[in-house]
Amino acid sequence: MLTKRAASDVNAFGAKFGRLVRSYRDDLGLSVRDLAINVWNDEGRKASISRLENGHVANPAARTVQRLAHALGIPQDEIDALREPIQSLPSQLEGLPNARRDQLEALASRFEIDNVFDKSDAELRTLLDGKASEYRIFKRRLDELDDRLTHVADIKAAAREAAAQLDLDKYEELLLQIDESYSEMTVRAKEARARNALLRGRADEAYQGFASAAETWRNIDPSRSVKGRLEYHRALFEHGLRFGGTGLERSADILRPALATQDCAAPRRARVLQNLANALANIGVRSEGTASMALMDEATQKYEEALSLVSEDEDGDVWAMVQQNLGAALSMRAKQCDDTGERRAFLGRAIEAFRAALRLRPRDSKPLEWAMTTQNVAVTLLETAHATPGKDGLMLLKRADQLLHDTLGVRSRDAAPFDWALTQENLAIVSQAMAERCAVSERADHLASAARHVAAALEVFQSEGDTYYHEKASELALEIKQSAAQAKSDDPAA
Repeated sequence: MLTKRAASDVNAFGAKFGRLVRSYRDDLGLSVRDLAINVWNDEGRKASISRLENGHVANPAARTVQRLAHALGIPQDEIDALREPIQSLPSQLEGLPNARRDQLEALASRFEIDNVFDKSDAELRTLLDGKASEYRIFKRRLDELDDRLTHVADIKAAAREAAAQLDLDKYEELLLQIDESYSEMTVRAKEARARNALLRGRADEAYQGFASAAETWRNIDPSRSVKGRLEYHRALFEHGLRFGGTGLERSADILRPALATQDCAAPRRARVLQNLANALANIGVRSEGTASMALMDEATQKYEEALSLVSEDEDGDVWAMVQQNLGAALSMRAKQCDDTGERRAFLGRAIEAFRAALRLRPRDSKPLEWAMTTQNVAVTLLETAHATPGKDGLMLLKRADQLLHDTLGVRSRDAAPFDWALTQENLAIVSQAMAERCAVSERADHLASAARHVAAALEVFQSEGDTYYHEKASELALEIKQSAAQAKSDDPAA
């Protein structure tokens, strides 16, 4: 449910395309193995896809790009936007790698990025690189309006010729094309205004523009309206993850009307439900109190509704992905329970969902998916340990620790830095919990281990300019430091 970025040359086409492939593949619930089979009928090519997704292929072959785009349904304009040379950007964005601090701050302020002066240079460069990506798409869509105007002019000329020849049937046909073209131009103009609002960090304005565009599409073609809402959701969702603000909330709002569309086929409806649930869960994680609980409950309900539309036998990858996300939502919901019995009930449901997902995610054939779900099992065991006193709770912590170390056999820092950092952070949390359960003489070792793990996670989060995760891990590092100081004063042998 979380966006992941690879630590590589962010300006290389291959790195950008790899992130796009990963995003679409996750959205569709496909494994790397199954994508390799769909594209090349060769599961041995999954390593190539993994390298691409993690930013290790700077210039993928044109045929590879074409095949992956076709298999995942990636629009050509998104690929074209990635190919635009860096010099096509405004000069301020063009010089990001070498920009001075004052230039970074001035440019970030231009895009209305919050808390500019509190962010590191790395964070600002990462955020501004995101703005550069948004600008490329915005510019491409704006250029499309010129192409559409030329197309309409050609149709109007043909219509005048048909009228002059008294070919009224042809004249009517061409008038209909003009009508449809003007309607599409209206949509594209609304989309351009929405993306311009995103460039300035105004997610609410962008939502209004996207919602108006979707309604215009609905009058032309209801199914195209649903497709448009999924596209607009992606723009708002990724903006919210990158820049904060109300992007995540609006990404959920843009999808809700799609569920009321009568001719939305079951697979697409399941996709809408899962994307909506992902947005709700991410908002819930960033919220507090009863509001967070309500969001997680709604996310859970949407995941379960999506599961009712797909089956383990016919839609295995999608079904497993939804089970994975359902388990994660249930595990996070358990943290919000004060009642031990209620907490255990949520955690039990989470374990069931993860076990279901793992049936279709074996380590030998789907290692990345296996690692993702196994890490979630470890986190759920950690939460169960908090609700389990004595030695039984400590045994659960040891099991969680072992599972997390197992995932590092698949997730390396070089190949999957963000996932590796998440695992390091979770290992720090488990070590911290062990320190609270063990003898006073053993606390220092567990806390030292926790400190090493969180420091490793912080190094990656900082290098990627990931503000949300960096701040969260920084708070954990401070807690561990304070616990270590307390343990030292409590240990008479120290």
